[in-house]
Amino acid sequence: MLEGQPFNWGVMGVAEKIQAFADDLPYATHSHRLKAVVGGEGLNLPETTVVSSLDQLLQSEIDAVYIATAFGQHYEQVVQCLEARVPVLCERPIGLNAGQLQRLMQLSADKGTFMMEAMWIRFLPSIKKILSIVSSGTIGEVVSVKASISPRFSDRSTQTAEERLATLMEIGSYPVFLATLFLGKPEYVQATGKVAASGKRELFAAFLSYRQGQYSFLEMNLNLGISSAHIQGDKGSVLIRNPWSPKPEGIEVDLLDGTKVLHRSEWPGMGLHFELDEVAACVRKRVTESPLFCHHFMLDVVHTVDAIRTQLA
Repeated sequence: MLEGQPFNWGVMGVAEKIQAFADDLPYATHSHRLKAVVGGEGLNLPETTVVSSLDQLLQSEIDAVYIATAFGQHYEQVVQCLEARVPVLCERPIGLNAGQLQRLMQLSADKGTFMMEAMWIRFLPSIKKILSIVSSGTIGEVVSVKASISPRFSDRSTQTAEERLATLMEIGSYPVFLATLFLGKPEYVQATGKVAASGKRELFAAFLSYRQGQYSFLEMNLNLGISSAHIQGDKGSVLIRNPWSPKPEGIEVDLLDGTKVLHRSEWPGMGLHFELDEVAACVRKRVTESPLFCHHFMLDVVHTVDAIRTQLA
């Protein structure tokens, strides 16, 4: 890959994910090209080669692979990419637990090959704006993070209990990510919840505490369709409206002195291109991880997710 040339992607996954990936490429800062796909049959993807396996994808002239397959396949597919020394971006969860992620981290280091889980919201301008507000001291020292996610799902009764639990934790990793971003890894995790046999009424609530006395309260409840995120400081707070969407409805800063400011979220597309630009920049620098979403940060999130999962009924 030469400077100034398009960054060539190979993508493996379901048609919906591949199409969303392709649709956001024109909005990227870097020049990206969808070179080859596995699973893109029937899609309108000009100048893209459809191949039948990950083996064939890795033999294509690509700079990185994006994996968006079923979660149970992620770990082995990422291993295959790293063994071939092909940089890889993989949808959540990249591994089913902290042990698998640690093995992937070691393999990435051994092979000198970039690897990242696709936590796309980390690279959205909305998260960068909130980080800027907090780091500037506008709301003072962060005291707590309260975050919930409640997407609407159709009946998942055909899934196994293991599949339902994995989906619950995949979606639930969003509020865990936000708490980790602003407060780090917790010292203590107390969780309660249920993974119903019917695939309905699945939920968890978790209380996390930290060394300096800060705390987080995180919730996940399928099918309610209500989500929020609130970062409280000792001088004020930040409320993120509809925080887990491609474009949050707004970022409201509310200070104790009565000052209120609303920041709008405005950008084209679904926002995947911000993450893809980060991958391209890291691969061109020949680094194995993103400084914005490094391996050990990923591991801190997974450790907390594991701690919650083991306490669910």
